[in-house]
Amino acid sequence: MSEDDPIPEAVASLIAAGYMVEPFAEDPCLWRVNGEVMTGAELLDEATRMGLMDG
Repeated sequence: MSEDDPIPEAVASLIAAGYMVEPFAEDPCLWRVNGEVMTGAELLDEATRMGLMDG
């Protein structure tokens, strides 16, 4: 994970907004967000769509 990786910020933003976010155990490239499996890009899109991050 690099310093300019936006995923940790997106995860923290979604958690602060009340989402349940956790790594998807079967595939480290995926995330479980409120029970829905998402890629990192989809997780970023969700955080941006919710206005939690700049797009």
